[in-house]
Amino acid sequence: MAWKAASDALKKQVWQEEKAKCMAIAIEFYYQEQGKADSEKKLGLRKICVKAQQEYLSQTGTVVPVPNHNTLHNLATGRTVPKSQVNAERSWLAKEEVETVINYTVECAETGFGLDHRRLKEHVDEIAQARYGEKFLKEGIGKQWTHQFVERHHAKLHTYTARPLHDVRGKAANPEMNEKWFDFVEDIQVWGNDGNPMAPECTFAFDESGLQANGDEGHTKIIGEKGKKVAYKQQASS
Repeated sequence: MAWKAASDALKKQVWQEEKAKCMAIAIEFYYQEQGKADSEKKLGLRKICVKAQQEYLSQTGTVVPVPNHNTLHNLATGRTVPKSQVNAERSWLAKEEVETVINYTVECAETGFGLDHRRLKEHVDEIAQARYGEKFLKEGIGKQWTHQFVERHHAKLHTYTARPLHDVRGKAANPEMNEKWFDFVEDIQVWGNDGNPMAPECTFAFDESGLQANGDEGHTKIIGEKGKKVAYKQQASS
């Protein structure tokens, strides 16, 4: 199933990230050992790997084995390029463009106009077309590219099932209108009962979202910021 494949890919990515962090600690230990004076005893590569694994375990509570001492030596001396760097060089987007796309995606979701995978692909295609010109593929980036993009940046992005938000309400959501609304509610609650406070049991239905008869539009999958409980998508209805 598609969702299971995506979940497995995400687990693999998280594990690769864990290994890269542990290896970074091992490389730092390697440099520290190389910086010692000739008269000092230096740890060998195998002991550095064990030390890095123990250090990462104490920091995160996760056991991540350092691949082997040869890999450590090759990475530390520049003979091997880290896999993350290789993947970055193969990306259609530059590092700065990646951050721009992430921020734009989050901003669209927060304003009620969240991007689905098709629309996100269109934006990335435009950026890549401007960068590579005729060298860029006519069909654009791959169909699964945006799914992989969200997985790679799972710490910032997440896919949500959007709840419908009437466009009239969306346009009314601004600091000035919000302040007036809460002032109005406060006045009603404090003075609404012939100059007296309203009873708590008389205050209800302030959080109703209403009904929008637009078929299954409310079930659109959109991409938003990681950690949000609800994602809205503005749409008109009658």
